[in-house]
Amino acid sequence: MIEFNFFQSPIGPLSVLAMEGGLIKISSANESIEDLDTWCKKRLDANFQEGNTLSRFAKYQILHYLEGKRKDLTFPIIHINTQFNKSVLEIEFHIPYGETRSYGEVAKMINNPKAYRAVGFANAKNPLPIYFPCHRIIRTNGRLGGYNLGLKAKQYLLDLENQNS
Repeated sequence: MIEFNFFQSPIGPLSVLAMEGGLIKISSANESIEDLDTWCKKRLDANFQEGNTLSRFAKYQILHYLEGKRKDLTFPIIHINTQFNKSVLEIEFHIPYGETRSYGEVAKMINNPKAYRAVGFANAKNPLPIYFPCHRIIRTNGRLGGYNLGLKAKQYLLDLENQNS
């Protein structure tokens, strides 16, 4: 069973999807219920239902993080992604709170310096934004780049971390 839970946050409406063992997806209001259902069927061949039993702990941590009351997320996850994308996101997980790196720097960190565009693609496909802090990845020129929860959310997260560092 996959459980979904919608809630309001400082960066707008969010939804979380969880199954026994951990959280599998965090998304914003720009993904419809149909989109989430398609995502689940494609990756897990499963439908989902509304609930908060499996996701309550993650929702609590995410809200406290977005309010500046915590600097890390420790809820269990199930990382559903390609091996390359996993390697990118695992590296980014270790970028310290309040710091940023460029797409090129991340490519070098995974020992593939020419893969900066692929790093951007991995971030765009990140099923667990905030947990894997791809909001900390910016362009070499200092501009934000993209973010799957929206650029306003990315700026909010960067500002929040900068203020609390």
